[in-house]
Amino acid sequence: MRHPYEAHRSFIRPAWAARETWRILVMIVCFEIVFAVSPTIFTAFLPSDAAVDAFYEGTTAFGTLAQFASFGISAIGFLVLLRLLHGRGFWSLIGPAHAARRDLIRVGRAVAIWLFVFEFLPPWINPADLAEVRDFGVWASLIPLALVAVLIQVGTEEMFFRGYLQQQCACISNSPWAWMVLPSVMFGALHFWNGNGAAEGVLWAIWATALGIACADLTARTGNLGAAVGLHMANNVFALLVVGVQGWPSSGLALFLYPYEDPALYAYGIEALLSPWIVFQLLTMLTSVLIMWLAARIALRR
Repeated sequence: MRHPYEAHRSFIRPAWAARETWRILVMIVCFEIVFAVSPTIFTAFLPSDAAVDAFYEGTTAFGTLAQFASFGISAIGFLVLLRLLHGRGFWSLIGPAHAARRDLIRVGRAVAIWLFVFEFLPPWINPADLAEVRDFGVWASLIPLALVAVLIQVGTEEMFFRGYLQQQCACISNSPWAWMVLPSVMFGALHFWNGNGAAEGVLWAIWATALGIACADLTARTGNLGAAVGLHMANNVFALLVVGVQGWPSSGLALFLYPYEDPALYAYGIEALLSPWIVFQLLTMLTSVLIMWLAARIALRR
């Protein structure tokens, strides 16, 4: 019987030549530095102070698109570090180009269909609760730019976590705890800061860890990054394009906007994790990841 992760062996092969642990540790530290300075580098190329302010606020279409496009600076820095530390390049992280492109399209389409259907399930959007509905024509015209910007952002994250770290950790140990769970926990930990308080931060971290595990599994099954990028990209595109809150970061592309609320209202302490509402919210988030993963598996037939 064929092992479900048989394709993973060929996927990690490019990492074998330079698999020393010290190289991974240096890469993690250096990439975090590159990631931290990327916004400063990106804004240096913006034409005005107003454009810089829009970038950091992320409440306009330009600002949101610029935020996601700025991940390209991190991607370039990462690929330079990859060449210096491991002597390999972009395609060593991706896998076979044709298969990656095919799996990205298949999974991205399947997950997008599921998310579209999900939008029609309760709780429904009540127009009376909305502060603004953006012009549909303008909103639709921005979708191609949003797809490009999200691909840059998602591609950067997937190259590092499901490409680089998954490959390198698999060369150290063939246990899924090493190459699937550990990079996903690191990925989840970075998302803690997306929350408005400790409780919401933990929800983000757990959700992102689950998403990372789903993407790592798809990568191991297919031997390329296409499926992981497709799932991750469909999720992020829907999060950006459908619903937002006025004045909140990354709300510049949402079609439906709810009235502004002070984020401090959601800054619950860690003790709130035991409340029934938070537990229900977490279960809902994890169920969504599970269904996206199942949609991807069906699309891939693996």
